[in-house]
Amino acid sequence: MNKPVFFIILIISFSLLLFGNIEIDQSPSDTLTAEAKLDKEFDKGSNFELNNVNQQQTENLFKLCKIWGYVKYNHPEIAKGNINWDYELFRILPAIYMDYFDSKVYTWIKSIGKLNKENKRKEKQDNVKLYPSTEWLTNENFLSKEISQELNKIQNSIKDKSNYYIDFVQNIGHPVFKNENPYPNMKWADSGYKLLALFRYWNMIEYFFPYKHLIDEDWDNVLKNFIPKVIECQDELSYKLTMLELIGKIQDTHANIWQKDDVLSQFHGRKIAPLEINFIENKVVIVRKFEQLENTSKIKIGDIITEINGVKTDELVEEKTKYCPASNYPTQLRDVARRLLRTNEDFLQITIGNGNSILHERISTVKVSEINFRAEKVQSHKELAGDIGYIYPGTLKKGEIDKIMESFIHKKGLIIDLRCYPYDFIVFSLGKYLMPKPTEFVKFTSGSIENPGQFSFGETLEVGENNNDYFKGKVIILINETTWSLSEYSTMAWRVAPKATVLGSTTAGSDGDYSTIILPGNIRTGISGIGVYYPDGTETQQVGIIPDIELKPTIEGVRNGRDELLDKAIELINE
Repeated sequence: MNKPVFFIILIISFSLLLFGNIEIDQSPSDTLTAEAKLDKEFDKGSNFELNNVNQQQTENLFKLCKIWGYVKYNHPEIAKGNINWDYELFRILPAIYMDYFDSKVYTWIKSIGKLNKENKRKEKQDNVKLYPSTEWLTNENFLSKEISQELNKIQNSIKDKSNYYIDFVQNIGHPVFKNENPYPNMKWADSGYKLLALFRYWNMIEYFFPYKHLIDEDWDNVLKNFIPKVIECQDELSYKLTMLELIGKIQDTHANIWQKDDVLSQFHGRKIAPLEINFIENKVVIVRKFEQLENTSKIKIGDIITEINGVKTDELVEEKTKYCPASNYPTQLRDVARRLLRTNEDFLQITIGNGNSILHERISTVKVSEINFRAEKVQSHKELAGDIGYIYPGTLKKGEIDKIMESFIHKKGLIIDLRCYPYDFIVFSLGKYLMPKPTEFVKFTSGSIENPGQFSFGETLEVGENNNDYFKGKVIILINETTWSLSEYSTMAWRVAPKATVLGSTTAGSDGDYSTIILPGNIRTGISGIGVYYPDGTETQQVGIIPDIELKPTIEGVRNGRDELLDKAIELINE
């Protein structure tokens, strides 16, 4: 692997999600005149209508989704871009009404085109983490014998090494979903386009999500349950909320609806009480007051909110969690906290319950855009009492780390605060100061064009270099639920330093380069596109980075204005 190229692409990939203005070209020049682009039949609508879907229609749609997705990523004619596979779905959808559904689907598959020659079976490889779930292809209780035989011919044929709909970023391995029409002007009640959204997303996860095996719910059952859900959607809001709920099923903090969206903003609330809250000791605690809060307010930092507009916070949390996709529950709560005080009204009635005292306060709300939710400006680095260096990667300038470490190299201790997203990619530039020699810290799995659904391990990566003048003091790395993606990857790298300790609480559990997914209605979402593992194969996704010493903030600490993790880090260095 060419490491300089690897690092450059890695920086770009992590920046996709953070900044949103960097794109990888998804339309290679050799597909600009593909036959698929010339098919315009359904540009103005799918011409398919389905209401009150019955059990047999649901079963037919379930079967059709699996067949449609398998053929999409395995048939050479589609790989070449000769067929608009979205519009082929619209052509076959009316078959779900027919008694001879299987016969119609069999004829449809046969008509797609010629297959490549048969592929000789290969023995299983040692480096494969996951194989595709293809047992259903030979299940004649599920498929007719004729359909099963046809799909197995596709399975046994040699696959093209390129595909019109899928590619992988060179030297990294996360998928690029190409030539997927966003259909920004779709009609929200169009049954065909709603099913296309479900079918497209379900199969992208089925074949190119490296953590499909970690999804709690059976992925087939998710498909069955969402077929009637999407059919019931008749407007933009219900459609987008259903897609958001579906996205949440894969339990990936990288997976959300990321773009600004007027309809969802209205749903969540365009206004907000000028307070910041966190979940501390399983309670909703005020941790920050913004300048827009009225001077007459009696609310204090550390106050516990028990009700909002007369509804208990526990009930509101349960309601909002459904639309806050994340890899684990602490990260869901992180996102719920950002929405709990949102409304479309000019006021919120908040009940504060601190032990024996109860306070009711009517708070004026402001536009969400008027609040600066970013953490108060933190210095990129500073010297703390007791010969300790402190680094906050969230505000580091490009290339600043070398100068910092030159001045910190002989200090007694170093605190790296990763309760943020690093501004600069310093995994290896900082790592070379922390290690006496190259040290293994991570390995990845990536998907396959030639065998969709297979994920294989690459080489184990090392951090550090031979360096006798490495940092020999204690290294304390601070983490919590705001530590995600690149921050988690950085933690994995630096925790292998000789005297490193990870302190805090479980991270967001979304390690791995970000891959964009576009769904009908111009919905922009994504996934963790490669699997990230410790060298021994231990999972990081959903689990997050587990600290060596667990410590969470307390309500008392918040009330006293203390950063308890930072205090503990200093204590550990001074022991």
